[in-house]
Amino acid sequence: MRTTEHFAERRLQRGLSLIELLVALVLGLAVLVGLSSVYVAAKQSFRFQETTGRLQEDATFALDSMARDLRMAGSAGCVGINKVTSPSIIYYPGSVLASGSPTSPGVTTSPDNTSGFYGANPLGQIETTNLEVTQQPFTSLNFVRGFDNGIPTGMVATTNPAPSTISDSLLFAGASSKGVSVSVPMAAANSNLTLAADTYGWSNAVSGTNSGIYTFIVSDCSSSSIFNGKITVSSGVISIDHSTAMGNSVGSFTSSMLFGTDAIVMPAEWSFYYIATRTGASTPSLYRVFFNGNKRFNAEELVSNVEAMQLNYGENTTDVAGVPTLVADVWRTSAATVTDWSRVVSVRIGLMMVSSEDNANPEVTLTVPTLLGQTYTAPTGASANRLRKEFSTTVVMRNRVAAR
Repeated sequence: MRTTEHFAERRLQRGLSLIELLVALVLGLAVLVGLSSVYVAAKQSFRFQETTGRLQEDATFALDSMARDLRMAGSAGCVGINKVTSPSIIYYPGSVLASGSPTSPGVTTSPDNTSGFYGANPLGQIETTNLEVTQQPFTSLNFVRGFDNGIPTGMVATTNPAPSTISDSLLFAGASSKGVSVSVPMAAANSNLTLAADTYGWSNAVSGTNSGIYTFIVSDCSSSSIFNGKITVSSGVISIDHSTAMGNSVGSFTSSMLFGTDAIVMPAEWSFYYIATRTGASTPSLYRVFFNGNKRFNAEELVSNVEAMQLNYGENTTDVAGVPTLVADVWRTSAATVTDWSRVVSVRIGLMMVSSEDNANPEVTLTVPTLLGQTYTAPTGASANRLRKEFSTTVVMRNRVAAR
């Protein structure tokens, strides 16, 4: 009796059979494979979402930066861009040099034309026979310019990354938002402009770049003029010398431009955006060159992984009783098709963002992307397995459409 009970207890304590163990291993392996598949899918999805999120974040920053600057294009203070004149003080593109001193009045050749993009009026080296461009760079004709598939030779210094030859680029100019009020009315047309303060440290450049000479715009609500000037400080009085020594053709404004305390003095600025690939980088980036009225800064890499930029231009072709309607009734898909730059009232910017890694998600079927409605072809040698996504925005040239 006890032997039978002992035998039964031993049977109850017996381990798994080989078949049961194999079945358990197979079931465990199946569960493990299933979990691995879920993990891999979740990881790929996370990688894809992270990549697209980074592209969107970078594109948003790039477009916001360009749009913010572009909205200031053509700014001329209280009056509109159409009223910026140089009736007596004529600005020449060679009057502010990177080497540190102005040229003689009337000289239109300078390092701007040889070393690239150093002067205050880079368009002057392209349209050397157009007086409105070379002598008055802040008019409705030329405060915004686009270029197709690269840029003209010499527009960027050779020390900067070489611009992409398949991407558009954009140049625009306007008065700085950093303005200082005139504190004393001008007594005569050749009187210095007296400022309320040197709020932005313009006098700090006196012994520095371009001998402290700035390209300024002075504007009240009836007139505006562009000239070269230099801050002088004497007995606590802050003034701007605009004599011929500054590179101006004459040292006097017209009698109708005796600026008073309702006038604002602002540096003339320009920005140039283009696409280039930094040495050692696997993808191109968006670059910006900036001129603050006194010096040209080195090209700054704003956003990486910007493979191309495409620009469209909204041009107004309709007049009512001889007056432009200032509405973009024709969209030009290239700079070459713009018939009159003074009638460009809006710019559409398209950026093709590209992932920094190949095979961002192997499970995603890559399609041929478009950029501003046109079939997009990636640069020669670029990986076809990178994720690409288009982002765009449209900017109205408010200083053009609201010109007074």
